[in-house]
Amino acid sequence: MAPCGVGLGHITRCEPIARELVKRGGEVVFSTYGDGIGYAEKMKLKLLETVPIYLRVRQDGSVDFKSTATRSGLSLGVRTFIRQVLAEIRNLKSFKPDLVFSDSRASTLLAAKMLGIPTILMLNQYRVNIIRRPSSTKLSIGDHIFFFIANLSWTFFRTLLQGIWSISDQILIPDFPSPYTVSLGNLAIPKRYSMKVRLVGPVVTERPSQIPYTPNEIRRQHELEASKPLVYIAVSGPMIERRYLAHVLEEAMDGSRFNIQFIMSRGEASGSEEATKKGELLSFDWIDERVQYQILKACDLVISRAGHGIIMKAMTFGKPMILVPIPDHTEQYGNAKRSALLGFARILDQDKIDSRSLGEAITEVLESKKFLSTAHEISLFSENLDTVNDVTELILTRIRPATLATLRTAPVAR
Repeated sequence: MAPCGVGLGHITRCEPIARELVKRGGEVVFSTYGDGIGYAEKMKLKLLETVPIYLRVRQDGSVDFKSTATRSGLSLGVRTFIRQVLAEIRNLKSFKPDLVFSDSRASTLLAAKMLGIPTILMLNQYRVNIIRRPSSTKLSIGDHIFFFIANLSWTFFRTLLQGIWSISDQILIPDFPSPYTVSLGNLAIPKRYSMKVRLVGPVVTERPSQIPYTPNEIRRQHELEASKPLVYIAVSGPMIERRYLAHVLEEAMDGSRFNIQFIMSRGEASGSEEATKKGELLSFDWIDERVQYQILKACDLVISRAGHGIIMKAMTFGKPMILVPIPDHTEQYGNAKRSALLGFARILDQDKIDSRSLGEAITEVLESKKFLSTAHEISLFSENLDTVNDVTELILTRIRPATLATLRTAPVAR
């Protein structure tokens, strides 16, 4: 399994599938980099490190395309990509897998194809866009020329990237079926590849009906009041982006009188799972998945970045959202706008967050029947989905017959 290592969304949705494969007698090793390495080590996953690829960001977490292009080239690191392909070839020769499962990693697909190994690609952004110009800075004439050239260049590299995506034997989209597909604007997959594309649903391991505690029981476990609204702040994304958002939200809540309870996860996989309390805020460096699902069941509202993974979880649990996209991050703005259009989320720009704007957004969502009813409707729809099992079966059908027969007859640990 080769998940993208920028943030934790990719590796956390691969992990449940990997664990199901292991239950059925398979062996799984992860190839990743960046944030993915820390998570893999924390969860004790078998790991092969690979060459990292990054976008450079500013101190406020916004994407710095000019710095990225200046230091890495307009291709966002062609040389680094080639180094990653070579590293993946070495890793694949070392592990000798029956199948490669890539989550948004083009280099791994290319390496696997060179070695004749079957592949499955999972992604929620087939059409990767960059901004036409930064939203927060005034551009000089030279900057305008730079971004014009950058966008022309990116059109070529995006086409190349989509060509690599298309060589996969199967393309899985971990999103809700119509009419609730969130990543709709980021897909745009050509019809000629439609036979290999499958929309499999969100990768979640729990649903509200499977958690054996009531919302009030879960609140009591964390010493929270049953009668006061509970807001879950799920901070995620790469390190700079998530730390900046946590800081901004904590400042907005500090000394404010919202008459609301907050639970925050700062998304630090290597951090403590012990809670600290300050006023109405109960915060954790890290909340493991089992506890996160319980909090999702108990809370009234989720505040988060507009990452695809947390949106899928909130939708599954029927929770309305306030989404704070990473500035100039085209995928997250696409997710946020689609979520708002579906009617279960409100967008709050990062540079407008203060006590007043945060309080007004929370009040608007909590007091609106529209947000809650839409979220509840989507949650009911999700009850019929079993993505982890379905994707596991798809993987097994791609493995050569002798291996498949062994896995299907292996005892399953439950």
